Amino acid sequence: MLNVFGGLCFVGFLLAALGVRLAERAETAKRRRRVNAYLAYAVAASFAAGLSQKDAWPFAKWPMAGGRADARGDTVRIVAVDAEGTEHEVDYRAWQPMAYEDLVPWVHRTFTRLPRDAQDQVAAHLLARAERARQRAAAGSGPGYAGRILGPLAAPEFDLHPRPWSAAARVPARPLVALRVYRETWDQEERRRDPSRFARQLLYESPR
Repeated sequence: MLNVFGGLCFVGFLLAALGVRLAERAETAKRRRRVNAYLAYAVAASFAAGLSQKDAWPFAKWPMAGGRADARGDTVRIVAVDAEGTEHEVDYRAWQPMAYEDLVPWVHRTFTRLPRDAQDQVAAHLLARAERARQRAAAGSGPGYAGRILGPLAAPEFDLHPRPWSAAARVPARPLVALRVYRETWDQEERRRDPSRFARQLLYESPR
């Protein structure tokens, strides 16, 4: 039934768009009515998908953008290590064109289940990208690729992450030689009161 509902929504969307296309040369009043009907249909279908929490492509329920957080939170964190053993936060732009929102869930669900040699290969690739990004940031050209042409006029990503390597003083001065992957866990209420309240477990460290 859901597939039928989604199909009907999509057909309705196409018919409304076709109505706008056929009214391009009609009088202004008729063209405006067709456009308003198209917009009203799109808004109504979007609300229906969101309120019912049922996907009807191209109208999505967007579960990632809303919901109630669990009492405990957890995530993975990737940090880089320099030759002195100092850990450094990696600017999320270092992974571009790979999206940070894709990398972290993959590491969380898949990376830790890989054989050790496969983990080492993945870590070597990520470390090389992080080091190249560090060098670019140290040279003043920015650690990422996205936005290099349009600069501040480029469209932002869905999630806005900190950009520690935007400030020259926060770019690691020494080359990055290893990666560590941690699992961080916390109580939501405790961390709301004190951001430093979380536990960290080392899951992986790449060879140097």
